[in-house]
Amino acid sequence: MQSAIERRTEIVSVVNRDGTARVEDLAAQFNVSSVTIRNDLSLLQKNGYVVRSHGAVIPGSGVLAELTIQKKRRRNIGIKSQIGQEAAKLIESGNTVILDSGTTTREIASCLKSLENVVVLTNSLDVAMELTVAPGVEVLMSGGVLRKSALSFSGSQAEHSLKNYRFDKVFLGVDGFDLKAGITTHNEQEASLNRLMCEISEQVIVVTDSSKFGKRCCHMIRDLRNVGVLVTDAGISGDYLATLKEMNVEVIIVEKKVSSLTS
Repeated sequence: MQSAIERRTEIVSVVNRDGTARVEDLAAQFNVSSVTIRNDLSLLQKNGYVVRSHGAVIPGSGVLAELTIQKKRRRNIGIKSQIGQEAAKLIESGNTVILDSGTTTREIASCLKSLENVVVLTNSLDVAMELTVAPGVEVLMSGGVLRKSALSFSGSQAEHSLKNYRFDKVFLGVDGFDLKAGITTHNEQEASLNRLMCEISEQVIVVTDSSKFGKRCCHMIRDLRNVGVLVTDAGISGDYLATLKEMNVEVIIVEKKVSSLTS
């Protein structure tokens, strides 16, 4: 059975694709009641994903609802791999780093097998599993409550476990990257943990493909002026590059532009 999050994500996709949709048509398409669709649309409108108008709905300016880790893995596979490879070059033997949960940070982890004397703390089961075959990397887990949809840990226990640590670098995968809103994510507890990760790290490095630009979520992690490095693809706009330069954010762009379509 389709979950509410999956249904709402598809509703936004339909509206963005067709430019408009009627409540009755959406109810029939997703085999739910009109009341359920109206509740979905109320939530989506509240967060800026759509705009309701006289029994119909049109696209809004927000970001899509959160996808499961399984669906995220299938999106932009090629470019995430390239970003991960480039970001991994910023890690040297002897470094202590944090790898946040996410499909792009998982790609970073897959590139660390040849390094020696590196300590990696992560809140991600995916990242930890990748590092089991990296003999020179010591792996620390944050602990906390497992979010099964994201295969990540968060919560007060996870935050408490980080407070006595200090790291050289933190690598963050984000759900939204907006010049005004900063870097954002869908989940409140993960946003809180991410903020702490930034506070205990000397350098904050954001890794994201350009599909996240201009998107924003409810929970802010950090203002862009407090980001040290962005690793992304050639889809970044000139306006973003100019503004980030003014903010003293170093931008690293992977050489080859890869289609943003799902591989």
